[in-house]
Amino acid sequence: MARSFNYYDNWKSEILHCPQCGWTGTFEEGSVEYYRQVMDSSCPACDWSSAPILAIVSYPTDEESEANWDKLSEREKEAVTAHKRFLADFEAGSLKGGAQLPDLEGTAITLVWDFVKHGSDCLTVVKHGEREIWREPAVYEGSRRFEEVVRILVAKYGARLADVVPTPESEYYLYGDDYQAPDAVEATRASIKESHRG
Repeated sequence: MARSFNYYDNWKSEILHCPQCGWTGTFEEGSVEYYRQVMDSSCPACDWSSAPILAIVSYPTDEESEANWDKLSEREKEAVTAHKRFLADFEAGSLKGGAQLPDLEGTAITLVWDFVKHGSDCLTVVKHGEREIWREPAVYEGSRRFEEVVRILVAKYGARLADVVPTPESEYYLYGDDYQAPDAVEATRASIKESHRG
């Protein structure tokens, strides 16, 4: 069974043991994979298809980082501060309900999901034709946010909503390194089209 560590535990110096082949080594000497919320280390000596995961390290929350402030480098402190600022900005500026959206004419409303840089800010902009109907801080790997916003759009415009089309400029932020994100976005768009047809 994989060992579990919090980010500020002593996981870098712990010796891991493979129950399958007997390999021993540190987390970073193993075969490391990085994910959205965790990283894991598998046995580097076993065949990759059957190599057991030896340890999992959870990335820290802002609160955990603040509780371990003296262990952070200046760069890490800046990253925590920037993340907290983003969360505050997002909370203040994000779409929360249909009352924030304008009324739109038409029985087949197609919206565009765009991305723009405004100074140092990265923004998601939703447009109806050339008309901007909403903007908010862009979420990196934001396919879940796309789904959340679409739910609000459907609640506002109902079956008249025909599609929400991501622009090529939005795809980097929308998908990021999440290989499942394009399929998730397409599934959300398919549900809009199905509701519109139905």
